[in-house]
Amino acid sequence: MTANYSIQTTKLNNDGCTTRQVDPVLETKDKYDFGYIERTVYEFADSDDTLGPQVKEALSVIEQTYKTYGLDATALSFNGGKDCTVLLHLVVAVLSRLHKDRQHLRTVFVTCPNPFPHVDAFVNVCTRRYHLDCIAIPGPMRPALQEFLSCSSPSPKAIFVGIRRNDPYAETLTHFNKTDKGWPDFMRVHPIIDWTYKDIWGFLLKLRIPYCSLYDYGYTSLGSMENTHPNPQLRNESGDGFKPAYMLQDETYERCGRVGSSVS
Repeated sequence: MTANYSIQTTKLNNDGCTTRQVDPVLETKDKYDFGYIERTVYEFADSDDTLGPQVKEALSVIEQTYKTYGLDATALSFNGGKDCTVLLHLVVAVLSRLHKDRQHLRTVFVTCPNPFPHVDAFVNVCTRRYHLDCIAIPGPMRPALQEFLSCSSPSPKAIFVGIRRNDPYAETLTHFNKTDKGWPDFMRVHPIIDWTYKDIWGFLLKLRIPYCSLYDYGYTSLGSMENTHPNPQLRNESGDGFKPAYMLQDETYERCGRVGSSVS
């Protein structure tokens, strides 16, 4: 299997978004109704759904962050991946609840060499929909974050990161962790650190939130076109094509389509 196979068989359409049925309110290419997102997310958190407690905890972490650091000193790291998409939707729900949804959400998009056009297109449409003030900076991550802090005024004191417990180097992380020595100085905030792969897809599918179309073609973890392939665990029994990412049963195989570490 090669990256060329993936590119040729995965056409870019619908602004890089899934063509699965989504919430009609979320189909617009214009700015979302944040009040609607607030209502649907907080109602889901209070529902009897098994994912409700995880959503409620994540919302509480985000609320605490804004109350501690304020809107101007808080930013979001977003790369178009499934985890970041969940996090972005949660953050916007909280901004509406706190009546802070009129300003742009400060966002950094750390890009990789030779990216999938689907990811770039999806980030662009999310920038409009979620009213992002999105700055794209080429990686690697450490100098990119330093540049983001240096070019931002005021400089962010806290940044939301969509990392989960089974991601590389995330085993000991909590909801709030200062960056390590030698890294740009800010508070890393991880609202979905204890979510599973199944939780991520449960949230996206139950609330019918648009996500990057690559996940519909067997990709389960996204990076550059050089190191990202459809997950072999999702290959159809006929050998022709792949099942969508949400059909992966064992999340320990989430990165089987990746060469190197994961970004989403």
